[in-house]
Amino acid sequence: MSRKSSFGYSSYGTHSYRSGGYYSKKNRNNQRKKAIKISVIAALAVIAVVLVLICILVLQGSSRKTEKETSASSASTAAAVEQSSSVSSSQESSIDPQKTGYFDKNVFIYDQQGYELFYGTDTTAGQYAAAVSSVKKSLGSKVNVYNMVVPTHSVYGMPEKYLTDSSDERSNINKIYTSYTEDVIPLDIYDTLDQHKSEYIYFKTDNNWTALGAYYAYETFCEKADVQPLDKETLSTGKIENFKGSLLQATVSDEQPDGNEELNQNPDTVTYYNIPGTYDCRLLENGSHEEKDASLIAKFAEGSNAYSAFVWGDNPYMKIRSDKKTGRKLCIIKDSYGCALAPFTASNFDEVYIVDPRYYDGSVIDYIKKNKYTDVLIVNSIMNANTTMRTDWLYSIIK
Repeated sequence: MSRKSSFGYSSYGTHSYRSGGYYSKKNRNNQRKKAIKISVIAALAVIAVVLVLICILVLQGSSRKTEKETSASSASTAAAVEQSSSVSSSQESSIDPQKTGYFDKNVFIYDQQGYELFYGTDTTAGQYAAAVSSVKKSLGSKVNVYNMVVPTHSVYGMPEKYLTDSSDERSNINKIYTSYTEDVIPLDIYDTLDQHKSEYIYFKTDNNWTALGAYYAYETFCEKADVQPLDKETLSTGKIENFKGSLLQATVSDEQPDGNEELNQNPDTVTYYNIPGTYDCRLLENGSHEEKDASLIAKFAEGSNAYSAFVWGDNPYMKIRSDKKTGRKLCIIKDSYGCALAPFTASNFDEVYIVDPRYYDGSVIDYIKKNKYTDVLIVNSIMNANTTMRTDWLYSIIK
């Protein structure tokens, strides 16, 4: 993607002036007086022409100055209008073109925030779409399958000049959404997030989105799934301060044991929403063989693990039962982006089964069929969606 800004310039045309001197061939008597008169007349003529030229040049210079001042005034007015417009629009609102960015290890640092750069291809996008299609094919027509691909923070927070060498995320997501071989329902959140990009929808030191970013995506899901979204304005919140996430950790080295200095001095806040209702949550943690009671939000999470507050982070599964009696059940097959999204959905379904294919052992398809789930939401970041490892994990839970 490239929307390069170009700075035009005004060039003024040049003018050439020609003047001819007085020349008389008439000199019949070759008299000295006449020659003197002729010389005097010629000199006066030259002087007159020079004076005329000087006047013309002075007038043109004044005219050009006026044009420049008028042009500058117009440009200043246009810039003021454009600036005013940009304040009212979210586009480029948080991007300062005067600031410069740089790589620290594989993390791009710009304006005291860390970013991932995306290098997916149509081939990897097509492979992911095929894996998602296989999930739908395995479940049949009675189960709704939705697929959500989450763009990186880069497309909303970085100047275009730093994205010209990376892959076009919009194009890649479109490739996924148009390559299904089954009736999969795409959840296009690219423009939705773009409308809110001036808000705190992604973390600065971590690769994930915030609960606010996840909420906007949740609204899109609700619209497609025909359920009523929670009104976030009615929800109480909690906060975990001083979160220093995965992007900061990726810059840690022997030379800089605390990681990138800019990120270290600009920690995040994890804000979570308290979801109203009564929920029975059962969690299978990594490395465990037994379920345990849990809560939607692990409010004790802290430090570099603060993002794990959302459904206790990445584990084989969490099962949430509610008292909603909607007649619908949702299975979320996710990467880490699904963690912040999942709590919102608990209010819309009788059960929500949250699965991470990286750690899940067994067939999710069999579980969905046996327990008569009505809806499946597959949510992954665009970075993961373009890896063969992620597609392999999706295939592994279809068996």
